Amino acid sequence: MKKIHKSLQPNALTQYAGDCPQDNWDDFRSLNQGEAYQAIKCLIFADQGGLCAFCEDEINAAHKQRVEHFHPKSDKDTEDNWALDWLNVIGVCIGGSDVDKSVHPLPANLSCDAYKDHLIVKRKLDIACEGYLLNPLKIPAFPCLFDLDKRTGELKSKADCGDVEIENNCYGTVTELVEKTIEYLNLNCDRLNKQRLAVLTQYNQEIKKARIKNDRQVHTKLALRWLQQKWLSFFTTRRILLGEHAENYLQNINYTG
Repeated sequence: MKKIHKSLQPNALTQYAGDCPQDNWDDFRSLNQGEAYQAIKCLIFADQGGLCAFCEDEINAAHKQRVEHFHPKSDKDTEDNWALDWLNVIGVCIGGSDVDKSVHPLPANLSCDAYKDHLIVKRKLDIACEGYLLNPLKIPAFPCLFDLDKRTGELKSKADCGDVEIENNCYGTVTELVEKTIEYLNLNCDRLNKQRLAVLTQYNQEIKKARIKNDRQVHTKLALRWLQQKWLSFFTTRRILLGEHAENYLQNINYTG
């Protein structure tokens, strides 16, 4: 999961929220036969470089792109209209619901919002789960909160993220919040682990070729190639693999998400 940097306002959603502050998401979706909704959906995914806000897989097909409200849009307990809040909408994938089930059986290989909804239906997670998992709109750009198990492709909490402060953290530590995020979004399902291992294989191949050529700038070159917008899939995995080379590059380009 990487931090998301949202486009500046105004846009079709914020303008509609200003004109019709009591309307709901379905009202907005039906505006102009869905044209405004499609424009906002495209803007959301453009901000995210085409990546799912949770697993960071690249989503090229429009019918596999979904708009998710991080805070439940149905919440009427506050004065906020969460349905029309530009800072509450993110783009997500369909969570592996379309995979070959003989290879990746479900629900074990559901992820992201699809798996979160599965837990909510099973009453293992409250629908208002803010504070129980990381919000990609509010996590820091630095430091990276995740680490990678190179044997399995699994994500884990980075050892030195204990001093980071996260808004509305319902746990005692950021480490636990990161671990629960991975659990509740099922980011370590077999399907995603294999995709991250494929990135690791690609990285190892690049390093091997560089050693043959005695190219000592390979990490710097990879950072330049891998960490430019439009973001490549599994951005955080690439960032972890490149280590300090990634952090230096991202600092130099004033990375904010």
